[in-house]
Amino acid sequence: MGERRKESVVGVLVSRIIGIVVFLILLGILNALAGAYIQSPTFLRVVAFLNANIGLLILIAVIFLAGDLFGTLTFPLNLPGPVFGAAGAVFVVMFLFRLFVLVGEITGVGIFSVFHGTLALLVYIFVFIVVLIGGYIALFADPPGT
Repeated sequence: MGERRKESVVGVLVSRIIGIVVFLILLGILNALAGAYIQSPTFLRVVAFLNANIGLLILIAVIFLAGDLFGTLTFPLNLPGPVFGAAGAVFVVMFLFRLFVLVGEITGVGIFSVFHGTLALLVYIFVFIVVLIGGYIALFADPPGT
């Protein structure tokens, strides 16, 4: 099987927190540009969208961070990792659906309005189950302690 590089808990924690901080800095730069230099309505809507979803984006990063931290541990302590990965994947899909709605509003295409209600719930459940099963298959097929 393919060789996986074993990351330490500290390495995972530092790299993921740096990623969150870099995202927040870039969002701050976008907000500064939106307020002072760029007045494009589309750009302003995208920045407003990111600002409105910053909590969700940070939640996604924290959930994946928790999953990665569990992934660095040895069996059986790494068993919760795929659950966090599956939950994070559901939130990523939720964010993507919101992004599709934004794109639909900007372009005037109504097809993206289908990502609401029952269909969205079914997709969330499907994504959770598929990612959870895939995570456990990957965990047991190539355990990190071997």
